[in-house]
Amino acid sequence: MSQIEEDILEQPGVVARAPVANAEGLDEACLLIGRARAVRFLAIGSSRHAAGYGAAAVDHLAGVPSGVLAAPGWGTPPPPVAEADVIVAVSQSGATPALVEAVAHCRDRGATVIAVTNELQSPLESLAQLTLNCGAGTERVVAATKSVTSAMVLLRAAAAPLEAEAVAALRRALDELLALDLSPFATGDPPAWVVAGGIAAGWVADEVALKLAEVAGLVVGAESVVEFLHGPTAAADPVLALVDPDDPNAARLRDRDRTVMVTPRCTGDPWLDPIVTLVAGQRLAVAWSVALHRDPDSPRGLAKVTRTT
Repeated sequence: MSQIEEDILEQPGVVARAPVANAEGLDEACLLIGRARAVRFLAIGSSRHAAGYGAAAVDHLAGVPSGVLAAPGWGTPPPPVAEADVIVAVSQSGATPALVEAVAHCRDRGATVIAVTNELQSPLESLAQLTLNCGAGTERVVAATKSVTSAMVLLRAAAAPLEAEAVAALRRALDELLALDLSPFATGDPPAWVVAGGIAAGWVADEVALKLAEVAGLVVGAESVVEFLHGPTAAADPVLALVDPDDPNAARLRDRDRTVMVTPRCTGDPWLDPIVTLVAGQRLAVAWSVALHRDPDSPRGLAKVTRTT
C-alpha cells in the first residue's frame, strides 16, 4: 500500500474527530462569522479549493456575503478589507510566506482572522484571533488529502452548527467508499477533463484535477457539470465525471462518448456530499497512478511548504 493510500484511509476518523475536538472554537467561529459584514477567504493550492467550499457554506448557510480572494503573491494587490470583515485563512502548514504576509496585512487593518490549519503553533496561528485545528496528523506525502477534507468539515461547521448525526452519516459514507475497488474506472485512455456535480462543484473538480496532476502526473481540465456542458463538452476528450445520477444534467454526460461516470456515496446532506466526492477523486488519482505505473508518493518538484512570495 502506498503512503498516500494510508493517509486517504484515515479520513473517516479524521473528519469525525475534527468537529468534536474544535467544538468550542466552532461556536466562537459561528458567532464571529454571523456578525461579519463579509467573510473573505485566503488560501493557496488545495487549501484554496477547501476555502471555496467554505465560502459557499458561509454564503448560503450563514447568510453572510463571502468569497475567495486571489491567491496572494508578487503582483497581486493586498486584500481589500475593513474592520467589520472576517478573514478565514486556510493553510495546511500555516507557514506559506505569501499567505502569512497577506493575513498580516488584513490583521493590521483591523479585520478579525480565523485560521484553519493542520499545524499547531504556526506563524499563521500567531496572527489569528481564533484557530481551528484540522487534527489530521502528519501527512505522509506532499499531496494533501486528509488535511483538506478535515478543513472542509471544519469550514462547514463554522458556517452553521453541524449535528453529530450528520457527521456520523459522513463517516459511514466514507467508510463505504473506501471499501470499494475503484481500479476498474482507471482503464482505457486517461481523462482529459474532470467534471463534478453538486454544491461547490467547481472547487471540488479543481481539487480532483490537482490530485490527478500531483499523484498520477496527468494534466486535466476541471469544471462543474454545468460549466462543462456550456462549452468544453464540444471537445472529444475523455472525461471523468463525479456526478450524482439524479442530477438532471447527468443524462447529457452519459450520452457523451468517452465519459466515465462515477457515482459517489451520498450522506443525506448535500453540504457534506462534496467531501465524499473529493475522497472518491483522491482514490481515482491513486488508481490512475497505478494504471500508468507512476509512484503516487513522489510528486515531481513539490514540497509541503511552497516558498512563494
